[in-house]
Amino acid sequence: MAATIPASFFWPPPGTLSTDDTTLAAMRHGLDPGTLSVYENTVLGFLYAFLPKPPVSPVATLSSAAAAGTEEGEGTDRISALPDELLGRIVARLPAKDGARTAALSTRWRGLWRSAPLVLVDTHFLPRGGADGRPPRPGPASRAVCRAVSAALRTHPGPFPFVSLSCGFMKAVDADRAVLAFWFQHFSTKGVEELVFVNRPSPLAGLRLPAALFSCACLRRLYLVAWRFVDTARLPRGASFPNLQELVLGGVAMEDRDLDFLLAASPVLETLAIVGNVKKMHARLASHSLRCAQFCLADINEVAVVDAPSLERLFIWQCLGQRRGGRIRIQIGRAPRLSMLGYLKPGMHLLEIGNTIIKPGTRPNPKTTVPSVQMLALYLHFRIRNEVKILASFLRCFPNVETLCIQSVETHEPTGSVNLQFWQGTSPIKCWRR
Repeated sequence: MAATIPASFFWPPPGTLSTDDTTLAAMRHGLDPGTLSVYENTVLGFLYAFLPKPPVSPVATLSSAAAAGTEEGEGTDRISALPDELLGRIVARLPAKDGARTAALSTRWRGLWRSAPLVLVDTHFLPRGGADGRPPRPGPASRAVCRAVSAALRTHPGPFPFVSLSCGFMKAVDADRAVLAFWFQHFSTKGVEELVFVNRPSPLAGLRLPAALFSCACLRRLYLVAWRFVDTARLPRGASFPNLQELVLGGVAMEDRDLDFLLAASPVLETLAIVGNVKKMHARLASHSLRCAQFCLADINEVAVVDAPSLERLFIWQCLGQRRGGRIRIQIGRAPRLSMLGYLKPGMHLLEIGNTIIKPGTRPNPKTTVPSVQMLALYLHFRIRNEVKILASFLRCFPNVETLCIQSVETHEPTGSVNLQFWQGTSPIKCWRR
């Protein structure tokens, strides 16, 4: 039994990945799967498949004749006659390497690259713009890309509205720490608004991010993959992300206090996704701006919605506490706008509403219900009696559910049947698909 979940329920852009693409995406990180555990390969494949796409593409070739607007036999440069503002927009839509080459077109173009906003994507420095994949291991190719990134940051005054770096192999050595310090010095002073920053170590979390990350005050969107997070206990008072709206942490080693600090230091954060965290986590959500929180393939013991008055979507999928046979505590405190919740696992999740743990036979009352939830997703073994017994109590906690989405896994354990009267007696569900 299954129901289709609306695309709006998920963090990754809907319709961007099919089942066949998921298998292919597991190889797109470019690392040898033989050097990774099954878990690491799955997490990295998931993360690389949904890295934000840059606003420029290296696919189109740059022709000097076409760029200059000449026509055969005329020798007339029409494009160079355009205003600087329009020419700057043209250059800003080119990959960094091609944008720099426009200086060779004519004297009219020489200063335009330095005055235009720069989109910096390290895969564009690879042969064929990265079409052959990222370097599979540290070597000349990855070091050349690293040098090219440093050169672009050094020579271009900014701003850098979009930066995506996903080819580096950074280790906990002084040379790599110096590179990170140099890069973040420029990120913080050159207006980086969207930053995709991926390390490629083994194991997942290697080098610790510098405290200068919190100096990037212009950041609106931040994707971090395979790092040790900043030691927030040593940050100066007032460190914050004043403009951060979307945060994705993938394969990041961090303490519970670091997540608490992040939420408190991000006053306009709306979307939080934690994918494949390295250390077991007790996640406490206390944020007045957060609208969507998602935990995927993560190692968590607890997700507690402490105080989240704007939270609309809470999504928990294939987390390790579930897969290892443990029970993950899902606690819902103050979340008056929560409308989408899933995947709850009756019998495997310990659901707590307010201060009441939901058990078979728990009677609904105002302190044990979440009336705002309209869409509920469950992962259920219909043939396991204990899960079916707790299911009715779970459903009564959400009296206004209109759409119920169930992913069912059948086993050989005997149980009684679940009929239509069962569903009608638990909640006024309007949408039911078998």
